[in-house]
Order: sequence, then C-alpha cells, then structure tokens
Amino acid sequence: LFDQASWPLERSARLHAFTVGPSPLGAMTNYGSWDKKADALCKEADEEDEREKKQSDEALGLQDGPQGPPVAEARRQREEMGEHSQGRAQLIASQESKELRLTHTEASEEAIVLSAEEVTEKAVRIQGSAGVTYRIPAGLTILKVFVEKCRNVKLELGCHVKTSFLEVNHSSDIEVRAEQPLATVQADECTEGPVRIVFLEPENIGRFFHQNCPALEVMIPGQPEAKRIGVSGGKQFVTTIESGGQVSSEQVVRGEKEFPVQLGATKASAPGEPEAEKPPTSEEMRQQAEAKRTEGNEAFKANDFLQAAVYYTEAIALCDTLHFAWANRAACFLKTGQPEKALEDATRCTELAPDYSKGWFRKGMALHALERYAAAIQALAVAEKLDPKNEQIPHAIKMAQMMCRSKGPGEL
Repeated sequence: LFDQASWPLERSARLHAFTVGPSPLGAMTNYGSWDKKADALCKEADEEDEREKKQSDEALGLQDGPQGPPVAEARRQREEMGEHSQGRAQLIASQESKELRLTHTEASEEAIVLSAEEVTEKAVRIQGSAGVTYRIPAGLTILKVFVEKCRNVKLELGCHVKTSFLEVNHSSDIEVRAEQPLATVQADECTEGPVRIVFLEPENIGRFFHQNCPALEVMIPGQPEAKRIGVSGGKQFVTTIESGGQVSSEQVVRGEKEFPVQLGATKASAPGEPEAEKPPTSEEMRQQAEAKRTEGNEAFKANDFLQAAVYYTEAIALCDTLHFAWANRAACFLKTGQPEKALEDATRCTELAPDYSKGWFRKGMALHALERYAAAIQALAVAEKLDPKNEQIPHAIKMAQMMCRSKGPGEL
C-alpha cells in the first residue's frame, strides 16, 4: 500500500513498527486501524517540519517571506504611517479632553443643565442639536462656545466665558441668552430662521463678526424689539452697538496693494442700500491683523489650538487677504480634527497666494484626512514644486499614494 523508499527516512522509521514483524497467528490484519495510525504519523511529521521552517524563518527575519529593498521600504513607510496616525490620534484625544461636544436630537421642554465637572475650563461645542435648551449656570467658567448645525436650540449662558467668544454657524432658530460679557460673537452662514443674541446688560455687548447671516439679531436692554444686524452675501461685516442702541457696521474691502481698508461707518439698519465710495484708511487694520496673528502663533506653540483659531479668525476679520492667517487657521482645524474647515481655509489661502507652499500643503493634508487621496496628491505635488527642500512634503505624498492604492483615489 505504501512506497516506503520514497518517504523521508525519519518517517519510515516511525512506521517501522507497523510494516515489519509477524502478525499473531490466525489474526486478521486491521487495515483501517493501520491507515489511521499512518495518517497520524504523517501529520505529526508535517507539523514538525512546519515548526522547524517557522523557527528558521524567524531566525533569518523571513517570517513575512523574502523581502527585497522595495518591499522593505514599503514596510518601513507603513510603520511610519502607523506612528504618525497614533500621534495624531493622541493629539486629537488631548484636544477633545479640553472640549465638551453635545448633540441632542430629541425635543425636550426641560433644560439640559451642564455641571462643573462637565464644562469647567473646557470649550463647549453644540453640534447638530434640535429642539432643546441648554443651561450653563452662574459660577462656572468655560473657555468658549460653539453652536454648529443646530435647529431650534436655546442656550442660557449664566457662566463666565473665559475668552469671551461665541460662534454660531450653519444654524437657525437659535437664541443665546448672555448673562455675562461676550466681547466677540462670530456668525457665519445662518440664512434661515432667526439667530438671536440676548444681552441682559448693555456693557456686556461686544463686537459681531458676521458673513451671510441675514437672520442675525441682537436684543439690546431697554429696546422693545431685537435689531436685525445680519446681511446676506459673501461680504463680511464688523458690527458694533452703541450705548444708545445705534448700530453701525464696517465692511472690510480691498484697497491699495490688496490690503483691506476700513470703510466709514455704514448703518446696519439699512445694509442693503448702495454704499457711497469712502476713502481708504491707513494700514492700521493690517497691523492689527498681524498683531492678532502673532497672538495666534503663541497660542499655537502652546498647543492651545482652539484659542489660536480664535486669534486667526479675528486677524482674518481685520484683514481678509492676509493669507498667512488662513493657512494658520487651517492648521488649527487639522489639529482639532475638522478637515472640512481646514480645506476651506487652505483653499482660500491658495487663492490669495498661489506661490505660498504651506497653503497647498495644508490643502493636501486636509484632502488626505477626508480620504480624497488623488486630490491630495495633486495639491501636495504643487507644494513640493514650490518648496522642494521641505522633507515633510515627499513623505506626505508617499503616504497619500499608498492610501490611494489601498483604499482608492476618493473624490477628486
């Protein structure tokens, strides 16, 4: 039944007991039992051979098969990508520990009261909520407040806001009741239901930076009705409210040498009226924007990316052609895991300064984070052409190429 001459000697030795020697007289050979024992010995020999091969490969570093230089380099890059991903994940986790994110979509008449343990020394970001009321009681201190993509939400701020900053974007039917000062309110793309900011004391009213927010309203103490200060369109306004309730808005426009200039006060009570041509001011606005950008750089170096973004936002409001501020704020958004916003800012930077490599690099990194790998490679290639000595760029291109081969090119 078996050709022993073709078997390895050690296997023959193991089968020797079953192939030689006389059977008991008169006993019938049990071939079924003999075959089972032979199969078991063969399996044992195969397993031993496999163990020996594995030990040998591990000793030679060949457990993943023979690897030439290209394969080894690809493996090294994968390991580097893993380290970068882990580092980025740790950074995002660190930032998230400084920020409380809230989303409630089930309508409720009872207010959601936030505790000191939840909010103290944190930024509060309300995202995608609908039909709810939030209350942050007096005696607490938070860093800043964001209201994003919300509908029919009320926010009662009895607490102290450390940075005195509130942002509302892509939201409608919002009411924020501010019991403490708010030096800066930023509103963007609120085009539907009213976004109303209610102040209890006139001295608590700060400045309003708004773009395409026709629904933006301010309730001023002593006034019977809320004042509508928002304007439709892509122009950005800086609005202030005087003690007597008079509202004035100034628009930042481009002047000489592409620097923005401050137009004379334009009454916001009729923002849609044709604007008279006003003479440009000095470059004081640009200097103020640079000062804000410097403050942002200091906050960024201290890893306070949220605060840095606030400074860069104020710099952009003062000088919307300052491409450095757009690139810097894009970096903040990348650090805090907001690639969509990073892509918007980086794209604006490349429009203002096509020869500025960091704008293209941040655009490429934002596209990579959005898994749009082919588009990321294109943007990074422009950055590499503009700054060929930057070692980060070719590494980023290689990472994008590997992800493109692994997951596909993504949206162009």
